[in-house]
Amino acid sequence: MPTTECRCDHCGHTFHQLTFSDDPIDPVCPRCRQKKVAAKKEPDRFMSGSGMGSRLAGIPKGPS
Repeated sequence: MPTTECRCDHCGHTFHQLTFSDDPIDPVCPRCRQKKVAAKKEPDRFMSGSGMGSRLAGIPKGPS
C-alpha cells in the first residue's frame, strides 16, 4: 500500500500514513492529535510487514 511520510509541526513526531491514489492527504499526529502536519507523498514507498496475508499463508490446510 502506498504511504505518505508525515512530520508533525507541533511535536516533531514523524510517521507514515496509508494513502490511496487521488485521496486527499489530511493526516493527524498519532502522538499529540494536532492537524498541523507536513506531508510528503511518496508513490514509490509501500507499507510492508507481517500482515494478515502472511499469517494466513502459514496456516496448514485441511484434508483435500
